[in-house]
Amino acid sequence: MTPQWTRQCFCIAVLSLLCVSTTTAQEVNQAPTKDAQTQPSANETTTLPEMVVTGQAESSASDYVVKHASTATKTDTPIMETPFSIQVVPQQVLKDQQTTRLDTALNNISGVIANQSFNLTETFNIRGFTTFDYYRDGVRYQAALTQGGRRETANLERIEVLKGPASILYGRIDPGGMINLVTKKPQAQPYYSFQQQIGSYDFYRTALDATSKLNQSGSLLYRFNMSYENSGSFREFVENDRVFFAPVVQWKLSDRTQLTFDVEYGRGKVRPDYGTVAFGNRPVKLPIERNLGESFAKANYENILGGFHWSHAFNEHWKLQHRFSVTDSTEDDDVVLPLDLQADGRTLDRFFAGFRDNQHRAYSTSLDLTGQFDTFGLKHRLLAGGDYYHFRNSGTLIDNFAFPSIDIFNPVRGGSPIRDPADDFTYDTTEKWFGLYLQDQVELPYHVHLLAGMRYDNAEIASDNTFGGAQTKERSRQSKVVPRIGLLWQPIKELAFYGNYVEGFGLPNLGSRGVGGAQLKGQTSQQWEVGIKTELFDGRWSTTVAWFDLTKQNIPTSHRDPVLAGLGFFELTGEVRNRGVELDIAGEVLPGLDVIGNYAYTDSEITQNNDGTVGNRFSNVPRHAGSLWATYRFQDELLKGWKVGAGVLARGEREGNQQNNYQMPGYVLFNMMGSYTMNLWGTRLTVQLNADNILGQKYFPSSGGFGRTRIDIGTPRFFTGMIRMEF
Repeated sequence: MTPQWTRQCFCIAVLSLLCVSTTTAQEVNQAPTKDAQTQPSANETTTLPEMVVTGQAESSASDYVVKHASTATKTDTPIMETPFSIQVVPQQVLKDQQTTRLDTALNNISGVIANQSFNLTETFNIRGFTTFDYYRDGVRYQAALTQGGRRETANLERIEVLKGPASILYGRIDPGGMINLVTKKPQAQPYYSFQQQIGSYDFYRTALDATSKLNQSGSLLYRFNMSYENSGSFREFVENDRVFFAPVVQWKLSDRTQLTFDVEYGRGKVRPDYGTVAFGNRPVKLPIERNLGESFAKANYENILGGFHWSHAFNEHWKLQHRFSVTDSTEDDDVVLPLDLQADGRTLDRFFAGFRDNQHRAYSTSLDLTGQFDTFGLKHRLLAGGDYYHFRNSGTLIDNFAFPSIDIFNPVRGGSPIRDPADDFTYDTTEKWFGLYLQDQVELPYHVHLLAGMRYDNAEIASDNTFGGAQTKERSRQSKVVPRIGLLWQPIKELAFYGNYVEGFGLPNLGSRGVGGAQLKGQTSQQWEVGIKTELFDGRWSTTVAWFDLTKQNIPTSHRDPVLAGLGFFELTGEVRNRGVELDIAGEVLPGLDVIGNYAYTDSEITQNNDGTVGNRFSNVPRHAGSLWATYRFQDELLKGWKVGAGVLARGEREGNQQNNYQMPGYVLFNMMGSYTMNLWGTRLTVQLNADNILGQKYFPSSGGFGRTRIDIGTPRFFTGMIRMEF
């Protein structure tokens, strides 16, 4: 599939729409709403209307405010009654910013910083700690091991971020927080949309969204999302070709029972890019397009996810839910990685790594019972559940440390890998954990809400590896009980004070081996947090201010010796403490003026380690960071349908590694957008243009925690045009 094919399909779709529209006089003068609207019944007839500009429908709440989020509690609890910091990026923000990548969307949440992905995977810092995983509708997805390229956003309804340790409900996860992708659900009211985006550096993306009933009674519903992307890059050799499908079918067996089946399929070809290097205390100044790898580098992937979710309500108070999913992915990579920059400041040593028969499979299931009851005049909302997770990662790593070096200022490429089967590294790792959890939410007198819960985890890791003809088998089993407690006081509807204490059982350091094959200990964490929440102007404006103190122990990092790091060996830094203040705001300031913004102050300190860096800041954690985005829908009758927006994203200086011997400068980016929406012959038509990094600033988003030789390079000025038709 080529860009020319995409443009031809888009033209055909537009022409077909115009032909169909001009042959009927049974059209209406009302545009569909944002997500799902019905068309008029067949017996309604009017004369063919003139083209009418329409604005968005007025409502009692802002499109930028979400009042309920289930990620923090697994129950339908209002955010104002949740004693934790839970932030949401809603659908309208994703549309206004033309979001096609998670890092762009998560810039709207305080304390969340995108890390380097090498164009292969996505990682994020949350409250100063790196997370390699995200969740999809509450199910863990190990992106660092199973994902090729960036996560597709075509079927996302919103993104929820729970701050602090979330392991009590979802299993072992990094303590900074949890990213939960909430997917679009089937709707009974028909809705269809076609969207075409064209942008800088040969960016082309087509997306479809359709939902409706499958039978007359509406007991069967469906939703289908798909996207196709073909794009180049401002970097040499980098190009992407991705296709994504996500069908969903929901069956309402009765008023109390429903069953949902969903599938995601993705396939693509991406080119890895490991950025630039540092010399002295700053990244080296090189042409922004220069790639220090080779043109043959590639990564081909295929992912498929399938599962079901059923629920049954015994009565209005008790409900049982069960979810099961399986993920299967394969990947074939040939990459050239930077190893070390020599003392001359220009000769970069490199090595080749290729993955063959790289396969990943994960099974996940959870069972939750929720109920409401009263005791001694106190209202309880109880959650009892359990989950099981099984993950297997196997394949063969081909490496060549004799790969030619390169002069970063005058590169001469053309190296080719030479495989020695005796150096192949064959790996087969299995991770399993089983957890039980119990949680009670109690409404106390005087508008006080108490949440208390605990979880038991039993986790096991087993690996069978062969390197240089030598076979090693490892096995580690750990178990732990972790508590969490939160208290919230809501003296008036618009104001709430909260505090919490949470412990976390973190990642089991899967694949993180010490020298000699020693299994590193699992991670643990503790957090104290207090905050204030407001919900003003009839729910159109929300604010959260939080102070936190979060400590994490047993943190693995790539070995200081780059050769050992390239072989996959890790070591523990010991303990890091991050504490700070976060502010998140969202809502409608004035009629038509929507705002979402955030600020985070993070004081990061390595408090214990084994490499002499006590007192240093953790890498990739800016002391100051924030963003502000605002859009205005013109209210004047003559200008209705027009929307303009602008935003700013700021990041302070960050340490590039734990030794703190080089820094990535801070930066400020400015973004803008403009759109026009009209009702054209019964079709809602939106034309939009976004300009990101409008001043064209050169910046370095992160170092990815890989020392001095893998520093991400930010995208320069980028324009994205979009046309969307909604029926």
